[in-house]
Amino acid sequence: MKYRNYIFDLYGTLIDIHTDEEQPQLWEFLADYLKVNFGTVYDAVRLREDYLKICRDEEKRLGERNGSRYPEIKIEWVFGKLIGKPCTDDEMRLLCNAFREKSRDKLVKYDGVTKTLSAIKRAGGRVFLLSNAQRLFTEKELETTGLIQYFDDIFISSDLGIKKPDKDFMLALIGKHGLKKEECVMVGNEVLADVGVASAAGVDAIYLNTYDHTQEEIERDLELCHADADRVTILEDWDKAFGLMTKNYLN
Repeated sequence: MKYRNYIFDLYGTLIDIHTDEEQPQLWEFLADYLKVNFGTVYDAVRLREDYLKICRDEEKRLGERNGSRYPEIKIEWVFGKLIGKPCTDDEMRLLCNAFREKSRDKLVKYDGVTKTLSAIKRAGGRVFLLSNAQRLFTEKELETTGLIQYFDDIFISSDLGIKKPDKDFMLALIGKHGLKKEECVMVGNEVLADVGVASAAGVDAIYLNTYDHTQEEIERDLELCHADADRVTILEDWDKAFGLMTKNYLN
């Protein structure tokens, strides 16, 4: 087995998702939700403006505190400030799920994901998630898509306060499980984030071009993240990924 530890990105890699946080209907929905459930009154336009400002301010403060160029806030900090009063964990989770579901119009696994993850597990490999995401958004989506059962551990950026391509995000996973870097591979669909974090941490990478980027765009981003081309495998879809892993990596 070439690699024993497969570290996957989530969105755009395992899950095909589309969200739109700019649609006016989302902010009208959220304004109604906050009024009905918390008694907090907002105009929808002002609500979106305050949401974005709080996100920017919290990210700036977090970056100053933890020193990362790539800080990741918790979305519950933002909603908590918007609500303006204490709320329970269950209330916050329901709010986050409602907001996410209203903003989302697509959530499906890519074809080939299930059989590939199953093949890795049958061969004795380990499967990890390293995702730039919000836990309160992602937990339910992992359950809905049935993916949660495949992971040996799940690392979500909002939990650690840093995100890809900060190498410390990947090194935290490697360190926790005592993994050997030469036995690991990062699989993701973003060159700068996924290949970038792998390159910074000294790990091989598989780039899945699920969004049909041009060769010129891929080469540009590989250069920007200083990736060693010899340590990056570029694949066009999950059929090719399944074939490569089962024929070359898992034997």
